[in-house]
Amino acid sequence: MPNLLRPVALATVTFLAACGARQGNAPAPGAVETPPVVQAPAAPTPPELRLPDDVRPTQYAIVLKMDPKVETFEGTVDITLDVKKATNLVWLHGKGLIVKEASIEQGGVKLAVKPSSSGEDFLGLSLEKPLAVGGAKLHLVYTGAASERETSGAFRVNEGGDWYVYTQFEPLGARRAFPSFDEPSFKVPFQLTFHVPQGNVAVTNTPQLAEEAGADGWRIFRFAPTQPLPSYLIAFGVGPFDFLPARDAGLKHVKTRIITPRGRASEGAWAAKVTPDILEQLEKYFGIPYAYEKLDVLAVPLMGGAMENPGLVTFNSRLILSRPENDSVGRQRAFANVQVHELAHQWFGDLVTMAWWDDLWLNESFASWMTPRIVESWQPTWDGPVERVQDRNGALDADSLVSARFIRQPIRNSGDIQNAFDGITYGKGSAVLAMTEAWLGREVFQKGIQRYIRAHAGGNATAKDFVDALSAESGKDVASVMNSFLDQTGAPFITATLLCDGGKPRVALTQERYLRLGSKLPDMAQSWKVPVCVKYPGATKDVTACTLMTETKAELPLPEAKACPAWVFPNAEGAGYYRVRLADDTRAKLMKAGLTKLSRAERVVLLGDALALAQAGVLPAAEALPLLTRVAEDPDRQVLEAGMELLDLVSSRLLTPEQEPERARYIRDTFGPRARKLGFKPRTGESEDTRLLRPRLLELAANEGHDPKLVAEARTLADQWLKDRRAVAPEMVGPVLSIAANHGDAAFNTKLVETLRAEKDRYTRQQLLGGLSQVSDPKLVQENLQMLLEPKTDLRESMWLLFGASRDPRTQDVAVDFVKKHFDTLVGTEGKPGLMPEGMGSRLPYIGAGFCDAGKRQELAAFFEPRGKQTPGSERVLRQVMEIVDQCGALKEKQGDSIQSFLSGKPAKTPQAPPAPL
Repeated sequence: MPNLLRPVALATVTFLAACGARQGNAPAPGAVETPPVVQAPAAPTPPELRLPDDVRPTQYAIVLKMDPKVETFEGTVDITLDVKKATNLVWLHGKGLIVKEASIEQGGVKLAVKPSSSGEDFLGLSLEKPLAVGGAKLHLVYTGAASERETSGAFRVNEGGDWYVYTQFEPLGARRAFPSFDEPSFKVPFQLTFHVPQGNVAVTNTPQLAEEAGADGWRIFRFAPTQPLPSYLIAFGVGPFDFLPARDAGLKHVKTRIITPRGRASEGAWAAKVTPDILEQLEKYFGIPYAYEKLDVLAVPLMGGAMENPGLVTFNSRLILSRPENDSVGRQRAFANVQVHELAHQWFGDLVTMAWWDDLWLNESFASWMTPRIVESWQPTWDGPVERVQDRNGALDADSLVSARFIRQPIRNSGDIQNAFDGITYGKGSAVLAMTEAWLGREVFQKGIQRYIRAHAGGNATAKDFVDALSAESGKDVASVMNSFLDQTGAPFITATLLCDGGKPRVALTQERYLRLGSKLPDMAQSWKVPVCVKYPGATKDVTACTLMTETKAELPLPEAKACPAWVFPNAEGAGYYRVRLADDTRAKLMKAGLTKLSRAERVVLLGDALALAQAGVLPAAEALPLLTRVAEDPDRQVLEAGMELLDLVSSRLLTPEQEPERARYIRDTFGPRARKLGFKPRTGESEDTRLLRPRLLELAANEGHDPKLVAEARTLADQWLKDRRAVAPEMVGPVLSIAANHGDAAFNTKLVETLRAEKDRYTRQQLLGGLSQVSDPKLVQENLQMLLEPKTDLRESMWLLFGASRDPRTQDVAVDFVKKHFDTLVGTEGKPGLMPEGMGSRLPYIGAGFCDAGKRQELAAFFEPRGKQTPGSERVLRQVMEIVDQCGALKEKQGDSIQSFLSGKPAKTPQAPPAPL
């Protein structure tokens, strides 16, 4: 499941990728229907986190009777058990399910079973006589609910007037659809059968074996058993689907289809075109054919991102489907990149599955790493290697928090499982894999991966298994290097000094933990075993020298330098997962003689490190920001976008209201000319990079620079689009509505809201919601947020109104006040579900991440800390938000004068940066 944090055009979809679920009007968690008794014995004490290992499933047979128009569904599950230890109590998972019947058969004898719900997620089955060691068969009849409020478990969506049931089971959703041993180590075959009303079809992971007539006009769909799978990888859909065949894919010529809501099959043309190509690229890399019997890709409205269910990969419908007149280069690339991620999981995650959630990174880090690796050869013009470095910069940013997670984070509760799907698991893990690949060499790394897959195919594995495979293939101690990154937070901060005394050019290296202003240094000293490669000019060409830095200090000889090199760059191709600080004279040499020698990826690293140095207080902001001015007209989109991250140093959070006009002037003067030249209308024959850059540059110049010409044109175009959806190019609708709403008045806001209320098309509604999320008038935002409380509002698509408001300093107080006032309504109270999907509640502290002062920090803590139990997982989110606020406040205090100096053009009395360590 990808973590779609970067694509701005898919912001609404992206946020929901992290959401869990709450059953709308479902029964109480794990409820059991039993006759009333005068005095019931106390329910057994449930497990605290993991199920005991004394009883294990060996296979499931599940029958579901589902009408997508009705919330409640009926189910029967037969689980074949392997009893490892005699017991009179069997634990499994069940949430929001009402058990009607329960029995266990062993040795031909049907045993009496008393089911009971315990805790939030557990179902206990008590027997009068213990089960003996050996085989047994559990039979359960139950009812459940497919909620209209959730995006997890089995949930319902009305799309185009038709009702559908979809599923999202990772990480803890399967227990909402059927009683199960819902942990990744219980990897067994499943066989599913569906009873659905006439006019609907069912799809799941495996090929359909039969379709039969059922009672009362219903249809019965029977499917082949799966290969061994954990419960989180089971998926199904029920509804009036359409099917678009793609060509047979891979070495086994697997049948491949795109499955869509009724009437939308033609919108899956791009997905049908590229999916077989991607699968075949992955087969080449792994050297192992795709393992499953079919490859269906199901479009799911309101789903967050995508999910790698074998045989039935699921995608947010906005990501996979598009009418030709609405399509864009950005949407097509986004789908293809995510599809590489999901199909890479068919080997890493599906064929070989993590044993427990602490090794989620084995799934997600690998799939994230694989995406640019495949794109690099399959679509070389898409800049896969440079995109990888951009993602690395983002991961280092997330890892700057002392409160950040480990890649391999110990799991202490269900909140830790939900929190594991973050930028550390995806981004940092991917970057560490890329660094390890560069250290070992591509061919060795690939062979190590193939060794690992072959050894564990069909089963579960751990990080140790993976690292051992790489060590065996390379002959190197891979564990000591990777573990130093997997099992601690933070990143190395390497200071590099070019030394040429004695006629022996070399680079002196020191490492410490990178720490931003405002964060507190951990009590324990940290160091890493980190591969470092230094690029420098040799006799006839630029060369690299590499070392494995195992101590806090090291020296790296530069053997091919015949004299003192004119420059050095201590992170060749951006392969290393670390920040770099150059000693003053070494930096001066690079800036004078080496900038033109750097590759595009290295320029992206340099810009990212400049921002990091300023945020750490070791480089004055007034010295970092000229790099942004320098690249503003750079023809390379990747370099420009990396430079634009330096705008964080002139964020409105760091400025006083009196400084805002100077900030706007700088942005307008720096980016306005290029934005105006690009214009809002794409031109025939222009490059894809130009089409990708235009939306971001225009939105920046208009919304941040307040360019009057661009604002006026956007307002005109927005009015035209509201009358004629063809008036604006597809990739420009979002920016046009954003600019118009950001600078709009009450009349325009009303026009957007009225259009939203009348609009039936979900894609258009999401575009309108995107515009409304950019409204900057606090009074209008306050009015708009009231829509979230209306019964007809689907918060699965509308919550971006709240989070969009929280990102703007002008409206963030309105967003926070709304949450404070309606917290219980949004997240629910004991026994009463909230309006929001369950997992989204743990993210609510993020609405305060834009604050920058101690008073607001205290307000956030006072409100959210006592409510942590209502939203499991929010405690870690709150700690991170508190640290983000601390970092902002410290940066404002330290760099404020330097920032003002840059904006005004007047020299500042900036404190001297501390000298580089020797």
